[in-house]
Amino acid sequence: MMRRQRLSAEEASGQAADELKASRIRSIMYAALLAFAFITLLTACGLAKDDGNGDTHQHGSETWQTTASYDELPGFLADYTPHTSELYEAVQKHAHIMSGITCYCGCAEGIAVETPHDSLLRCYVAEHPADEGSVTWTNHSTSCGICKKEMEDVIALSKQGKTAEEIRVAIDASYKPKQKG
Repeated sequence: MMRRQRLSAEEASGQAADELKASRIRSIMYAALLAFAFITLLTACGLAKDDGNGDTHQHGSETWQTTASYDELPGFLADYTPHTSELYEAVQKHAHIMSGITCYCGCAEGIAVETPHDSLLRCYVAEHPADEGSVTWTNHSTSCGICKKEMEDVIALSKQGKTAEEIRVAIDASYKPKQKG
């Protein structure tokens, strides 16, 4: 009987030691997870850099960068093709047309972005001045084929002498989803 009690006491002691060991392992794992999360946060904050070409920050899924004027393109364009830069260069000349053009990539409904865009202009410029002044660019259109194609069409139709209204009608005819009926 005494031997059985001694075994039970040894088993209980072994169980307590196992539980203590498991508790320590869990504590170490939680500490490692917390450290990983903290390091990830610090790294992410460190990646939101100012590349010396204006104020750059994340706005949802978009990178926004402020430059002194339309004449100074955002630094993030260095990561894209020269054609993309050419489209951004054309924004100032075509802004009055772009502001009346609907973009059909899904950004107007908030599908492609967190904050819905009100025009094709918003796919290139997040905040723009009424006249001269700083411009906050967005990288939304850098990787959106529809935004780029619409901008190419705006430029081409404008070169053909089309009015803003004619360009809007042509863009709508080409990109607006057809209604089933």
